[in-house]
Amino acid sequence: MTQRTKDRRPTLADVAKRAGVSRSLVSLAIRGEGYVRAESRERIAKAAAELNYQPNLAARSLASAQAGYIGIVVGQVTNPLQAEIAKWASVLSAEQGLTALVSLDAESDENAEAAIRALMAHRVSGVMLVGAPYEKAAIARVAAEIPSVYIGRLLKVVDVDSVTTDHILGANMAVDHLVSLGHRCIAHVDGGASPGAERMCQGYREAMERHGLTGSIRIVSGAYTIDAGAAAGRELFGSGTAVPEAVFASSDLAAIGVINEAARHGISIPDDLHVVGYDDVTLAGTETLSLTSIHQSARDLAEAGVSAMIRRLRQPEAPTNKALVPPKLVARRSTGTSRSL
Repeated sequence: MTQRTKDRRPTLADVAKRAGVSRSLVSLAIRGEGYVRAESRERIAKAAAELNYQPNLAARSLASAQAGYIGIVVGQVTNPLQAEIAKWASVLSAEQGLTALVSLDAESDENAEAAIRALMAHRVSGVMLVGAPYEKAAIARVAAEIPSVYIGRLLKVVDVDSVTTDHILGANMAVDHLVSLGHRCIAHVDGGASPGAERMCQGYREAMERHGLTGSIRIVSGAYTIDAGAAAGRELFGSGTAVPEAVFASSDLAAIGVINEAARHGISIPDDLHVVGYDDVTLAGTETLSLTSIHQSARDLAEAGVSAMIRRLRQPEAPTNKALVPPKLVARRSTGTSRSL
């Protein structure tokens, strides 16, 4: 066994190489399907034993992804987008003949991994990870144990299928919209360590630079919560600081916090300040709030996640896929407009 094989979990490809046969033949032999000559089956069994290869339950029982159970783990059930993604993932899984078991107790990586172990004990064939776990090492551990799809982050450096909104494009849309309204001093309330926040911040910077506004870049620390948005608002509107012309918040909840804090400082929306949120949760479209927002389609994200899950169950050894779902800007009264772009 090579040092590389020792350092990671053996795969079907490793067994195939050791046995001198194709990976598809190993897959058939492991699942007990199709015709495999006795001699080849014996070589495959010997190679698997030498490598201590442990076949995945999903590869044996759900290679055709026609029936079975999958798990859905939700990082923050209080996050409207994550909750809606989980709902659609459950509905769309059922349409594909899969029963979803949902775990909501995953606000910490420790809880998320415990929830996944509990789901595995119920013999789920794969898990869809909606915003949890957070640390890349924890995600990699999960993906090494069970077929996984992560919804909410791109995860370029982790060997796991992932589905997310194109946050760089979404941030560009937000800044472009505000610039089209004549704004130059546009602040960004970032998402801190939250999923997708880094790429959103990258998109904001790129768009500001593209419009020749590098000197006006202003990023305030935040998170995807109302309280974090309010704290950012206190920093933006505090005495001794120049109030921006517009604010692009990393989530609708953060945008609500900014708007609440603006009201406390006597700043009128949209007369004195324009605000753009992100997610386009149901509350954003209410007559009371009427928040311009970058729309993330929970259904599209869930549909892409379910498709990726089925593909992974059917082809356990296929290369990982990173899918980007395009966003859309929905303009409302918080920027003095009302149209969908």
